[in-house]
Amino acid sequence: MAILPVIEPLAGPVNGSNRVFETTTDYVPDSVRVFRNGLVGVEELTDGWVELRPRKIRMKEAPKVGDVLQAYYLRA
Repeated sequence: MAILPVIEPLAGPVNGSNRVFETTTDYVPDSVRVFRNGLVGVEELTDGWVELRPRKIRMKEAPKVGDVLQAYYLRA
């Protein structure tokens, strides 16, 4: 069975203070890439994230109101 990639909006309030967001399904560790307003972040930098398995992602910097967050990942 092939592992198919997913790209989807991250669930959670984008209110300038929330930093924890969720995917709809479990992800393969180290497969997540997060896009903010269409631009991919760099995991290790301030625009990055930390994987909190199995479905949660913590942004290093809270997204601003109006930011659009998407996750690309492999389903576990």
